[in-house]
Amino acid sequence: MIRPVDALAPKVLFKGQNYDLENPVNRKFESRLALLNAGSVSVITGAVTTAIARSYTSSWKHAGWFGLSAGLITMLFAAPRFLYKAGIKAYTKEKEMDVFTKEKEVQKKLLSDVNEAIDNDSDDLSDKLENYSKTKLKNSTNPLEKPSRYQNLLLQ
Repeated sequence: MIRPVDALAPKVLFKGQNYDLENPVNRKFESRLALLNAGSVSVITGAVTTAIARSYTSSWKHAGWFGLSAGLITMLFAAPRFLYKAGIKAYTKEKEMDVFTKEKEVQKKLLSDVNEAIDNDSDDLSDKLENYSKTKLKNSTNPLEKPSRYQNLLLQ
């Protein structure tokens, strides 16, 4: 049964599928994750320092101040390091994904050229099919080219 859409009906979001290949690496998410990691390291450092300082101080309050200061100092030194490493990792991921998307775009273009050549009955179809078969052969893994690390065990 089809019901009319009113203010109480759930909102339906129809989003078309986007077939364009985009880079899925999100630098903001990577930096936030690095700050979360640095924060967790500093919290652990603060807790350990508080536990150790409690045996040397008269109350948990004084030990807590030592732990808080140790956690802040750890955060000051750890956060830039974590952010720097996360930036490098995000950059390398972006470059790897750019190579992947470019390869997929080239394959898509090649397949569309082959499809157009089939539709148009052109003479250069054999050249395009040969190029396509070469790229598929290059991308497929051939077990004869890459010896398995267990191959020596199988031969014995």
